[in-house]
Amino acid sequence: MASEHELRLRERLGKLRALRLLGRTSVSGELERLQQQLDQIATESTDEKIWRSVELARHQDRPYTLDYVERLLDDFFELHGDRTRADDQAVVAGLGRFDGRTVVLVGQQKGRDIKERTRRNFGMAYPEGYRKAMRAMELAERHGFPVITLVDTPGAYPGVAAEQHGQGGAIARSQAVMARLTVPSVACVIGEGGSGGAIALALADRVLMQEHA
Repeated sequence: MASEHELRLRERLGKLRALRLLGRTSVSGELERLQQQLDQIATESTDEKIWRSVELARHQDRPYTLDYVERLLDDFFELHGDRTRADDQAVVAGLGRFDGRTVVLVGQQKGRDIKERTRRNFGMAYPEGYRKAMRAMELAERHGFPVITLVDTPGAYPGVAAEQHGQGGAIARSQAVMARLTVPSVACVIGEGGSGGAIALALADRVLMQEHA
């Protein structure tokens, strides 16, 4: 089955060929370049195609949670901290207006540059991050707000400190909170979705996944 990228290449190639038939010789260079790209895709093995999708899922220019917040929500008000221990920067949670309706959004945030990535722990949450997510989802349940989660993590943070803070229990409780929600919930995998760290924010009524995620 052809990918969306391959279909776009073929569509562009067809248009350029039509222009060349009309005498537009200036398109010959681009025609050759596009044909080379299609030939390369055709010779890729299944493993190579799968790995290409993995690379795209991890690409540093891919939109992250805060990019979607900026473009989709009005009047976003971020919530900070788990009211127990700390404010985990790997998880973003807050309220905003989507199409005029108040929603609660929770998502992992990796960070753009090395400074932000370090601060956000590359999107790998500690238990404090999942407790922050639960706090936001329970707020949504109390007030009847739909829940949107954006999943983008290689997994929950596997360090000793995270285990000492109760990582496994926090992930399990986050899943339980999502499973008990009576308000509408939608989860979307926008990049990586690794292990229980992703499932903790993905147990929704509807789960969506982007093509190269």
